[in-house]
Amino acid sequence: MTWSCPSPDGDRVAGTSTFYVNKGQGEPATKLADSGLGFFDHLYYNQHGDSAGSVKAVSCTPEHLSLTYEVSFNAAWDQSSYLDLDLGTTAVTPGADARSYSLSPTITTSTGSLVLTPTATAHKPAASDTHATVTTEAVKVDGAAKDAGRFTMRARNDSTTPLSDFTVSAGRSRGQTQVTSLTCDLTAFGGEVVSAQGPAENLKVSSGKAKVPEGKEVACQVDLSGVVGRNTVKAELAAGGQTFSSDYVDDRPVGEVAVKASQGSIEAAPTGTYEVEVGYTVTFTNTTDADGRTSNIVLRPQVPAGVTLKSVWGSGGPWWITLDDYVIQPDGSVSLPTGDTLPAGSSTTMTFWNTYTVNADAITEDGWKALGTCDPKDPSKGLTTVVDVADSGAGIEAGTYSACTTVTRTRN
Repeated sequence: MTWSCPSPDGDRVAGTSTFYVNKGQGEPATKLADSGLGFFDHLYYNQHGDSAGSVKAVSCTPEHLSLTYEVSFNAAWDQSSYLDLDLGTTAVTPGADARSYSLSPTITTSTGSLVLTPTATAHKPAASDTHATVTTEAVKVDGAAKDAGRFTMRARNDSTTPLSDFTVSAGRSRGQTQVTSLTCDLTAFGGEVVSAQGPAENLKVSSGKAKVPEGKEVACQVDLSGVVGRNTVKAELAAGGQTFSSDYVDDRPVGEVAVKASQGSIEAAPTGTYEVEVGYTVTFTNTTDADGRTSNIVLRPQVPAGVTLKSVWGSGGPWWITLDDYVIQPDGSVSLPTGDTLPAGSSTTMTFWNTYTVNADAITEDGWKALGTCDPKDPSKGLTTVVDVADSGAGIEAGTYSACTTVTRTRN
């Protein structure tokens, strides 16, 4: 058996490391990050460079592998997470008959200097036995409905015997998605174009007269609807009393944005120069069981005649936002990098305050009237802040919102 060493320097072994978080309560583990197994490859699990582990040293030759991996879980992950190292060897002369292979690597841990020698055993069927490899790949469809999806299922015949008398199926194993159609083109293998129509939880088609030679692939298209939240569809080929499958995962978080003024109205003196403050909130809500993200936002306080924007401040945002981020740009806007994880079924609220300098003597009667009303279609009314929300790429769509506070002029 040999190791696969993609780098000529021997500082990389073929394989992956994957970081999972186990949420418990019967939920499947969530993958946060994966990486290769080359020197200094890191498991970065967010956009700020936080890593759950990295390759500290690797020496790879076809005959020998030495890999040192450092795990760097923080306190938040200790009890709920784990690391999966996936790497394998290749049999040099596998032969055509059925046989089993065993591997007993030596694993030394830094905790307690434990030395472990687990044994992994793999069974290889005879080359003529029925065997297939099933894979899935997402397909982007321009103009499709928001809850629609499509993927291609491929099944490769790994047997020296032609693949025949098989069925192909696609069925929901998690979520609420429906399979709307399953179509396989078998004309290249002496068969026909076979299809099944839904919507249904499961659709299946039969091969008919098709015979797939060794090494050739069957390709099928699967269309989905109702793809909201976490969804898994099992793509399966059944032949010779065996089944070969692959899971297609399509997680679609759906989020909502609410922007609301903290005060309906404030009072302002009819004369003089002074400061007033208005507050407003921006709330992101994830309505599904799939993890999503909040968005970056741009605050655009509207400034009527006689009023000057002095400062903008906020709280409740991600930890990396500092005072420097609240610098007012030449166009009067404030751009904030508020994009962050938004776990399933959760919400987060950020509160902002605008401080204005009011020169009451410079405000006309019409100006006071405009300040005393709010109109969602007219941001020049009241003290309005327009909030531009970017597309988060995970549940929050781009949009523009506003919060308005009326100003009531007091009597002398």
